[in-house]
Amino acid sequence: MRKILLASTALVALTSVSAMAADVTISGAANLIYKNADTSEHTDGALGSASSMSSETDINIAFSATTDSGITTTLNAGFDELNNTDDATATISGDFGSIKIIPQGADDNYVVSMDEKFNKAGEGTGGEDFNLGGATGESIGYQLPSIVDGLTIAVQHSNEDIGESFGYGASFNAGVATLTYAAIKTNTTDYTSASLSGSVAGVGFGIEQNKIEAGTSQDEATLWGLSYTMDAITLAYETGAAENESGDVEDYSQVAVSYAVAPGITAIITSSEVNDI
Repeated sequence: MRKILLASTALVALTSVSAMAADVTISGAANLIYKNADTSEHTDGALGSASSMSSETDINIAFSATTDSGITTTLNAGFDELNNTDDATATISGDFGSIKIIPQGADDNYVVSMDEKFNKAGEGTGGEDFNLGGATGESIGYQLPSIVDGLTIAVQHSNEDIGESFGYGASFNAGVATLTYAAIKTNTTDYTSASLSGSVAGVGFGIEQNKIEAGTSQDEATLWGLSYTMDAITLAYETGAAENESGDVEDYSQVAVSYAVAPGITAIITSSEVNDI
C-alpha cells in the first residue's frame, strides 16, 4: 500500500474577473500553487518528500444573442490550462427547452453534472482520484422546458472513441438542498451518479455515490463533504472511498481553509492524505 500525505498546499486564486461588452462575457482565473508532499510506505520501503511550485491561468469567453422570437443562442469557449483542455459548446434555447452541442474534447456532461457535489475542500488533492463520470466525445444534449419549479431533466447522445452512448439525468432544487441523479450507458460500460447537496445557515454539505460497471467489473465510490463560511473565511472538509470488484479500497481525506483577501483574490491552504492501493 502506498500512502501519500500532501500538506501545506498554499494557493492564491484570482477569480471571477469579468468584462461585459454588449452580449460578450469574458472571465478568467490565475492560480499560484505551492505544494509540499511527503510519501511513505512505498512497496520498496523508501521514504521521500518533495515540494513544487506551479501556476495556472484559465479564461472563458461567452457570446449570447436573443432573437425577436425569444430564441437565445450561446457560444461558450473555455481554455483550461490545468486539465490541458479547451472547451467549446453551443446552445440554442427557448420555450421548447435547450439544445446543447458539445464537440470532441469538451469537458461537459449535459445530463446533470457528475462528480461535483462532494467537492467542499476546493483546490487540493483527492476528488479527481474518484472520477467515475462517463467518457466525453462529440455529443448533443436536450434539456426539457421547466415542468415544475426547481426540476431539471435532460438527455444526451454521444459518439465517443469507444462507441456511442446515451445519457439521462434529473435534478431537483428544493431550496436548501438539491438532489440529482444521472446515468450514462455506452456499448461496454454503465455509469451512474446520485448526489445530495445544499446549504443551511452558512453550513454547506454534499454527499455523492458513483458507480461504473463494465461486464463483471464494478467500481464504486462514496464521497461527502462539509463546509462552513463565516465572513471572509471558509473551513471545509471532504473525504471519499472507492472500492473495486476485488474489494480493494482507496480513500482520501482533506481539510482546507480559504480567506478572501480582497475582491477577486483568495488564499487557500489545504492538507490532504491519500491512501492509494
